[in-house]
Amino acid sequence: MKVLFLDIDGVLNSRRTAVAFGSYPHKLAHLDRFDHAALGLVRRLCDAGVSVVLSSSWREEFPHADIGRVLDLPIIGGTPVLSGSRGSEIAAWLAAHEDVLAWAIVDDDRDMLDEQRGCFVQTDPDNGLLWGDYLALCAILSVEAGPKAGRDRHWRAGTHANVTEA
Repeated sequence: MKVLFLDIDGVLNSRRTAVAFGSYPHKLAHLDRFDHAALGLVRRLCDAGVSVVLSSSWREEFPHADIGRVLDLPIIGGTPVLSGSRGSEIAAWLAAHEDVLAWAIVDDDRDMLDEQRGCFVQTDPDNGLLWGDYLALCAILSVEAGPKAGRDRHWRAGTHANVTEA
């Protein structure tokens, strides 16, 4: 099994989206305040067979099944809530799940254990999950990033350039 340990604040929403949409999402009903491009990138990982484990503080406020339903993500659970760092919570979850073949962490905080650094992608809380972060997650999880399409400069003329793979 391939697993993505997912934080929400600073990954699927950011200061950029809070300014654009008037505030941060504080409830599941605030789906319109999430970064839908970031959500789409996480969904692409999931389409490639990656399961999601919540490491976000949202796991303490809402059932993971409800978060998964609203965000349209295959969330299989959450890390335990411990008194230590987020990295220690992830380590505890991994210790209890020996069937994990590959895993990655995406979070805007850096409170991970030293041995987790090679599987950790830190996002910028101002911008959330960006293309470069997604590519780093794909590399860690051995997932194909998908076609890299060039900009179609001829869209107005009614002729369309072919999409090429990188």
